[in-house]
Formats: sequence, structure tokens, C-alpha cells
Amino acid sequence: MGGGGSKEEGIEDFKGELRKTLDGHKDTVTCCTFSPDGKLLATSSADHSILVWDTTSFRVRGHLKSHSGEVTAVSFSHDSTFLLSCGRDSRVILWDPRAGKLLQKSRKHKGAVLHCSFSPDDALVFATASDDETAGLWSIQGPKMERRELTGHRGVVFQANFSPDKILLATCGNDRKILLWNRSSGKRVSKLKDPYSRVLSCHFSPDGTLLAAIVDGERVRIWNTMRGEVVNVLEGHHIQPIVCCAFSPDGRALVTGAGDKTYAMWDVRETQSLPFYHTKAHDSWVQSVAFSPDMKYLATGSSDKLVKIWK
Repeated sequence: MGGGGSKEEGIEDFKGELRKTLDGHKDTVTCCTFSPDGKLLATSSADHSILVWDTTSFRVRGHLKSHSGEVTAVSFSHDSTFLLSCGRDSRVILWDPRAGKLLQKSRKHKGAVLHCSFSPDDALVFATASDDETAGLWSIQGPKMERRELTGHRGVVFQANFSPDKILLATCGNDRKILLWNRSSGKRVSKLKDPYSRVLSCHFSPDGTLLAAIVDGERVRIWNTMRGEVVNVLEGHHIQPIVCCAFSPDGRALVTGAGDKTYAMWDVRETQSLPFYHTKAHDSWVQSVAFSPDMKYLATGSSDKLVKIWK
């Protein structure tokens, strides 16, 4: 996925070569994400900390610590100016990732905050998912972070992610549901229900036409968001639960990470359930996967405490 090539060349050019091993966390790496400008990589961990890495050298440029428990997720704002974190301590924290400065923090959920994501535009809007059975739609207004509570799930809410057009928010949970909300009004507009089991994650493709959902760790269902129907199922290749997934920036591939220590890459345009790349990546569960915006790198984070950079 080297720079300078066309999108059609990008996926096929992926060699899966290990370029860097980042050793800085003292416990499971729970999340890794690149800044939209591609200059930073943020990683969170069960060691209560966040590390910010420079993507030119892949050296640590910031060590952020304020959570009193596992940091479950991190997300950059659209302009790469802010970094959001959330954790099992029920806190949501806004950071300046370059200065390493804590800007704001809030504790409005009644349980662990399992996921957070910024809206993909310049508005300071973000979403959270919690095991208190709610999601949150937040706006940053000066020195305050205001939350609109979204109720509709029964049980743990695992993730909350925005559509690329900024119109919808998708949430998923232990109740087998994916709920779609209008971002502006906070009202529920649609429901996708899996007949089999809990939905652990939900990610829109970059063009918003597809929604990838991990179902109970056994398979990934690909939904057509316009028709509200499943158009593809990715399964049968990981031998341990699938725990994370991410679309490539061009929307052509989906990468999955699993408890079998591997990641796999799938062509979402194909209807057959076979990955075009599959390899062992770590010595323990692959907990997070993320592409750089230019598709030059793939980052994987693991229970072995390491972050690895692949090209």
C-alpha cells in the first residue's frame, strides 16, 4: 500500500512486511488509530495510558495519563487537532495530542465507556458507547462537553460510529441490534437486527454504502446501508473469535483481527468468504487494527503489549 500508486494498485501491493515493532505499553493494547493528517498514531492500553507516536520515526512523542483504569479507545478529530479517549473508569477525556495536554474531562456515563469516535467533519461532535446500556452523542461547547443520552439498546453497547456523510450514527450491542440514529436530532431512524447473536462492532465503509459488523466474534456481516440487507458474510478463516475490523481508506478491503493471533484482509467486493491475505501478527490476541490515511501502513495492537506496523 505504498504511496504514489493508484487505488487499484494499493491493495494488491500490500506485502504484509513488518516495518516496526512499537514497545511502550505495559499491558494489552486496546486501540490504535492514525490521525487524519497521517502524522500521528495514538495507542491506548489496559495500563491506563495513551501513547502518541510520530509516524515518520515511530518514536513516542507523548505519554498521556489521566484515566484510572483501562483506556478502551481513542479517536482523533477530523482536523487532527484533538484526541479523545475513554475508559473503564467512566471518563471521557479530550487532549491536545501534540502538547500532551489534558483539555477537558467528563464522567456522565454510569458504567465503563467502551468506545468513542469523533464525527468525520470539523464540528466538535463525538459519540460514546457504554456498558450502562446507553450511547452518548456529545458536543464540545467551549469549556463544556454536553451529552445527549441515546437509549434503545438492552444490554451493553459496544460501539458507536458515524457515517462518512455525517448524517447517521450507528450503535451496536449485546441485544443483537444495530441502531441507526440521526446525528442532528438524536432520533432513531432505523434498526438492523442480527438473528444470531450480539453485535460487537459496526463500521461504515468510507463511501457509507456498507456497514461491517462483527457478530459474536464468529463472522463479519456486511450490510448494504441503503437496502438494509446483508450482502456478504466473512467467516470460517479465523480459528478464534474476531474482535476488531477496519475498512481500508479506499473502501475496497476490510481487515480483521482475532484471538488466533492473526489478521486477515478481505476484498469486500467479492461475495466468496475467503481473505486474500492472512498471517500471524502477534503472540496473543489482535485487539485493534487501523490503516494510515494514505494506506501506506497497517497498525495492529495486541494483548502481547505490542503495536506492530506493517506495509
